[in-house]
Amino acid sequence: MAEDPQLNPALDQAAIAAAFVRSGRVHIPAILTQASALRLHRCLERETQFSIVTRKDDGYVRLRPDAVLSPQQQTELIRGAYRKARDGFHYLFDNHPMSNDGEPYPDSSHYLATVTRFLNSVPFLTFVRGVTGSSAIAFTEAQATRYSAGHFLNQHDDSHGKHGRIAAYVLNMTPNWRWDWGGALLFSDRPGHISEGFLPAFNALNIFAVPQEHLVSFVTPFAGAPRYSITGWFRSH
Repeated sequence: MAEDPQLNPALDQAAIAAAFVRSGRVHIPAILTQASALRLHRCLERETQFSIVTRKDDGYVRLRPDAVLSPQQQTELIRGAYRKARDGFHYLFDNHPMSNDGEPYPDSSHYLATVTRFLNSVPFLTFVRGVTGSSAIAFTEAQATRYSAGHFLNQHDDSHGKHGRIAAYVLNMTPNWRWDWGGALLFSDRPGHISEGFLPAFNALNIFAVPQEHLVSFVTPFAGAPRYSITGWFRSH
């Protein structure tokens, strides 16, 4: 079907791979065909049930999708996340789990099932292996994410000894974003300096080698739209 996720046939994989080699990261605009990108955006905006996620101890806590917080509970949650972020790795945003270990999405009738199949398909994994130069990539871990005003993901490098993370990715699905709204994917190769940044965009794929210091900058209170994406890791067995 025309709306199923499909790689843009005009992609120049050799040039993309060369860019990745230079810095260990690459921004790929127009990654999908236009029809399938529009369908994915519609799915994230209208058909996906998100939940708040934040860090707790060495893991994370995810609220039930139907959880309703009082204004006081919302304030306590946000203030607690900001307080903990001063001292180390922390985050606050909305997510929707898709696939942890390359397994199919649990609801086969949902469009995200089609997206999950695409992310673990032979054509897509072959493309990613070619870009990263890693034949060890076996599957894609995926979650849908939504960053709204006040959300953030502070500095970390994605390293995890047990999960075989070779590269991380952000499949951007955010039209009409202003750079002063925040929500940028920022990299720091030198302590105290921003080396490069990728703004939220529509139909663009960011890939970067793991480990690598990065963050998603604070989404400002005056942001006029959510930041939608599919994120995760390309992993080995």
